Amino acid sequence: MSSEKKINNILIVGAGRAGKLLKKELDMHHMTSKVIGFVDDKPDKKNRLLLGTIEDLGKITRIFKIDEIIIAIPSADGSLIRKILLKNIKNHIPIRIVPRSQEVIRKSDVTYEGVKDIESEDFLGRPFIRKNVDRLARFYEGKVVFVTGGAGSIGSEIVRQLIDLKVKKVVVYDNSEYLIFLLEQQLKERGVREKCELIVGSILHLNKLDALMERIRPDIVFHAAAYKHVHLMQDNIDEAVYNNVIGTKRVIDAAEAHGVKLFTFISTDKVVNPTSIMGATKKLCEYYIQSLRPKVMKFNIVRFGNVINSNGSALPLFERQMQLHKYITVTHKKMQRFFMSIREAAQLVIESTAEGKPNGIHILNMGELINIYEVALCLIRSKNLLPEKDIVIKITGLRKGEKMIEELYTETEKGHMVKKGSGRVFSLKNYDDCPMDIRSVLHDLESLVKKGSDQELLRKRMKAIFPSLKNI
Repeated sequence: MSSEKKINNILIVGAGRAGKLLKKELDMHHMTSKVIGFVDDKPDKKNRLLLGTIEDLGKITRIFKIDEIIIAIPSADGSLIRKILLKNIKNHIPIRIVPRSQEVIRKSDVTYEGVKDIESEDFLGRPFIRKNVDRLARFYEGKVVFVTGGAGSIGSEIVRQLIDLKVKKVVVYDNSEYLIFLLEQQLKERGVREKCELIVGSILHLNKLDALMERIRPDIVFHAAAYKHVHLMQDNIDEAVYNNVIGTKRVIDAAEAHGVKLFTFISTDKVVNPTSIMGATKKLCEYYIQSLRPKVMKFNIVRFGNVINSNGSALPLFERQMQLHKYITVTHKKMQRFFMSIREAAQLVIESTAEGKPNGIHILNMGELINIYEVALCLIRSKNLLPEKDIVIKITGLRKGEKMIEELYTETEKGHMVKKGSGRVFSLKNYDDCPMDIRSVLHDLESLVKKGSDQELLRKRMKAIFPSLKNI
């Protein structure tokens, strides 16, 4: 009986510097692994082991009996990673990746031990680029910042990044004691707990907000608190209106009354031609903010799409379904969404607040629309499982309020957009599209909610305000 160990045949995607360093490291230190060759979409690269392009992956893995594929392209964006996963959708060959980086690859950066499993941020996100750090630090240093929804996905990442920018203090305000508790543990682990004041509270509690603003005297407010789940808000219109609209108005009123200089409102792509109650409530907030003409406080509206792995978003749901049921539910094979990592979204919110034109809408460049069905396929394949064989994808149909394809701006807004700096943020220049007496609308909605009006009455009122709410 032979005692020889089986040789692990490896195919490296990427014949550049990282791929060559990985091959050299494997040749020197891993006798049971053999690099059979490379694939690369740049055929001009001189390499006798270059076997073809990414399009040839399926054929190459069969011919050369490949046991493992490693992606060694540190600059690769999500679209390239998705392409590689989708080209290997029918085989069980593990696919892993050299961690992505914007730094120059050194010899010590690329090791077989450092190769990792593919995560959702790899095939959906973009390489993280921190720009203008010194300028941002100068802007935020010594400032007191108040963050509503500060323990949520986006809010807590804003808090973490602000601490790194040497703010004097961050006040976290959130209605979830559980999320506040988790954030507190993270801050303690980083040794920065003393930089934050953690407060459990509702944005509807105007007296509490007034007292806090009076005591804290924040320079900047980031308003991230909101109900965000589209299908839940369809059936809880009163709470969506009360929390998202009236709550936002109360935070703004308290901030303005106590000398806040800069107020950033976290919006969503669902405000564009809104088809959901959640999107409509956030659009009302945009209208209200655009209608204000405060003497001191400047406003900044930041609009963006889906955030990868945020609380309650599609990716964590897909992973839970895979673990519990061996299936994933997707509403439609042609549904498309924008995606951005939590880290990048928070960074761009912070940047646009510091560098953007006050009293305007800033739209984050979300990149390309991504097909949700393909996202499900890539997630399954990244776990070294096969779609339909190991994990079934069930098509459930669109729910009320859902769009097939999300938008970041209207056709009218498109003509007013101006690219900022690096092109990662767009601004709507001198644009105000509020078609209504927004103060009167908000007063009527608040009265209906306080009277305990039934959902149907509120539904009719919202449809009267937004004709795009056809199927709610």
